[in-house]
Amino acid sequence: MFKFRARNIFLILFCVNLFLFQKIYTQDLLDPYQEPEIDLAIRKVLVWKGEITGIYDRKTQLKITIQRNNGLPNSIPDRDSLKAEILNQNWIVYQKKTKKELAVFYPRDLIWEKNLKNSKENSYTAVIWGELVASDQKSLSLIITGSYIAKYKEEKAFIEPNEYFTKKKSSLPKRIIHAKDRKEMLLVERGVFIYGQGIDSTEASFNSEFFQPNLGNLVEIAPFYMDKYEVTNEEYKLYLKETNSKPPAHWENGNIPEGKESHPVNFLSFKEVQGYAKWSGKRLPTELEWEKAARGPGIEIYQNRDETLSYYIQSIAYPFGNEFDARLCNTFESGLKSTISVYELPTSSASPYGIIGMCGNVAEWTDSFYSAYVNQPFVLKGYGKVYKVIRGGSYLENSSNARSFHRSYGGNPNLSEDRRAGFRLVTDYKQ
Repeated sequence: MFKFRARNIFLILFCVNLFLFQKIYTQDLLDPYQEPEIDLAIRKVLVWKGEITGIYDRKTQLKITIQRNNGLPNSIPDRDSLKAEILNQNWIVYQKKTKKELAVFYPRDLIWEKNLKNSKENSYTAVIWGELVASDQKSLSLIITGSYIAKYKEEKAFIEPNEYFTKKKSSLPKRIIHAKDRKEMLLVERGVFIYGQGIDSTEASFNSEFFQPNLGNLVEIAPFYMDKYEVTNEEYKLYLKETNSKPPAHWENGNIPEGKESHPVNFLSFKEVQGYAKWSGKRLPTELEWEKAARGPGIEIYQNRDETLSYYIQSIAYPFGNEFDARLCNTFESGLKSTISVYELPTSSASPYGIIGMCGNVAEWTDSFYSAYVNQPFVLKGYGKVYKVIRGGSYLENSSNARSFHRSYGGNPNLSEDRRAGFRLVTDYKQ
């Protein structure tokens, strides 16, 4: 099947009337003699409807406003939760009269109008950009003023619709437990992200466009879940037992160093880490996924009244802020000269997404080759498709190497023999 796409950036302004209607229906009973139960009554609730009120530039720009239903004071959650809800799923575009499905809209990011104050106002004004995908050109041509997207929810009868927003503020759970290795994983939400730093052009982390951000040079990261803690020696030992793999070279007689069961496993090669990832059914993060998880999106975007965009850089150097703190990051400055338990670091050391230990202790492998960023002025030693990026720094390194944007690498002489880091894994969000 051919898919027709409007590929450019979409600025979308929804005129969204947040009103509710209810459709109650009952399921057929398999047993005609069975007494009907109250939970067989299902209510299909239209949570909100977003009507397209303006189409510009050959459907590459559509305008939208999200309005509060004054009769439902809790019908709009806080703006961060509403943003997450909109961005973390794809939306069907319906024809107004026939309610026929015309296309699917894949949102990439959402920005609030600059004058937005709080959710107590009568309306939100948002701009969303993304991609429209239709099964044929005719369906794409039918997307006109009056077409709409809608949020529905099925719930048992007699549940107040307002409870939807009080009980479920985001369409994705913030926390999961992975089925294979039973590790806790936290959500890193979808959205654009500013990477690197724009001050020292001699560093591999230099982003030449850092101080001139725009929608063209920001990176979009899809939602994913990351291990809250690095993989520990004890967890790695379970993998070794189940796969009959060789223990790390520094484990005497194949045993975990005494008292370090909950310390992060260290001094592994990239290939050894790949083995654990394959066994667990997860994967290594890319270096930009790792960086976003460590420091957050780093930027806020607002639409001005003249429809231009304003960009506010808010990137941080460490997961916990811009100032180094040896109590929150186990590096050479901490004076410990060893790893510590992954559970010993305080919660105040966590990244904006709640992930612990992304600064120091042990460095972490990523799945990205050590390549130059776009328009980087210097070609540094190691660039190419040979080495893999390592992030986070370690107890053996100084605090500058533990900055969230710092890039190191491993794989010399090869990715099977260079044992110089630990790891944590990610898993993709699957609808």
